[in-house]
Amino acid sequence: MSQSLQDQLLKAGAVKPKQAKKARREKAQEQAAARKGNSSAGNASLQTEIAAAEAAKRERDRQLNAERKARHEAQEQDHAIGQIIERNRIEADGDVAYNYNLGNRIRRMAVNQSQQRDLAAGRLAIVRHREQSAIVPAAVGRRLMEKIPEQVWLVTAADETPDPDDPYADYPVPDDLMW
Repeated sequence: MSQSLQDQLLKAGAVKPKQAKKARREKAQEQAAARKGNSSAGNASLQTEIAAAEAAKRERDRQLNAERKARHEAQEQDHAIGQIIERNRIEADGDVAYNYNLGNRIRRMAVNQSQQRDLAAGRLAIVRHREQSAIVPAAVGRRLMEKIPEQVWLVTAADETPDPDDPYADYPVPDDLMW
């Protein structure tokens, strides 16, 4: 068998045993440092992957919390609107059908004569919430219009200036017109 160069030099007497031992120790230290260096490079990439995964998880958690908070706030607002309507509701009892536009639909509600006059004059408003319509005072309707504008019907003061291009300007509309 062939011997290592170090062993051959020791037998030939070219180096002393103390020098050979020192060379072995240095070589072992270099190899250990090389192993640690390779593993630290692997650890660095692993650490960056872990950090990226944690950052993605934190972002996902932040988004979920924001969605949960938004749902909770919407539920609270819905509950508050329901309470306002229930506290200020005026019972719609009557035999006169009152038609009003809400969204893209024409809806009908049975009211009495005084409620019909108050709705037409703008003293009352109609609010649709949770698939039910309710009559409330106009002040409450204005307050609710800030929160749910698409669900509140309220007579507003119309602009009385006639359109100059209106071909029917000479034909007045009767005040007692019912539809």
